[in-house]
Amino acid sequence: MRGISILGLLLGLAVGIGLALIYTWEIDPVIERNTAPWQLSDSAREDYVVAVALSYAENQDLQLAFDRLRQLRPSQDVWTVVAQIACERHKRVQVKTNSDVVVMRALEQLYRPQGASGCADGQYPTPAPVNFVTQVPTPFPTSTLTPPATKTPTPVLFTSEPETPFAPTATVSFAGSYVLARINPFCDSDVNGVIQVNVYDNNGQGIAGVPVRVSWAGDQSDLFYTGLVPDEGPEYGDFVMEAGRTYTVAVASAGAAQQSVEAVPCGSDSSLITSYQISFRRED
Repeated sequence: MRGISILGLLLGLAVGIGLALIYTWEIDPVIERNTAPWQLSDSAREDYVVAVALSYAENQDLQLAFDRLRQLRPSQDVWTVVAQIACERHKRVQVKTNSDVVVMRALEQLYRPQGASGCADGQYPTPAPVNFVTQVPTPFPTSTLTPPATKTPTPVLFTSEPETPFAPTATVSFAGSYVLARINPFCDSDVNGVIQVNVYDNNGQGIAGVPVRVSWAGDQSDLFYTGLVPDEGPEYGDFVMEAGRTYTVAVASAGAAQQSVEAVPCGSDSSLITSYQISFRRED
């Protein structure tokens, strides 16, 4: 009986491991579902808290914010957790733009009235309004001619002060500029009549804490934020429609693209309402 080749054994082992990795990574990867907030990574947990703070800044629903935050650390004081995250962001010197200031202020306005405190307290006051200075032109002085001493009069030349150039100040928009990247209607009995919104940056990375407004029936609307459903990623937010209505979906930013969708039945099944996947992309 011939002996087993060591080289052949190692080669077969390497091929087997490679095929197993290809199957688990590419063909049938593990999809994480039903992730609870307390199971999130540190960066994802921070995104979650920021989304909760921005949502509270809009709706002022303290009980809802508390219920969402308690899922992160059930055994800890939730307001202290928010203060710690604000402090960590402050220490990392991430506050560089107006949008960062808005986030820090939203975090502080959530935890400080509840008695918590941290190193970011009072670091980011309300930005002063932008004022445009209207230029007042400097009038030219009236020239005065000296009486002629000879037949050839010599006028006195006049000068004027140099004009100050007009330099208005401007601020960077917090929400940025968003365009519609994709819309996909679909029918699913487990997802009935739901608008699923995903917001990405121009590198394809999901963005948490982006406000999305859904409007219908003329003057009715609802605002929600991305990042409050950990299972779906920081870019995700959703809204449940009522059958027979038409809705307009847009990132709550000036000049952002809008998309209209209709809550119509899926085919012949009148009990199943069409759902929509809508993706927006921020153009920096």
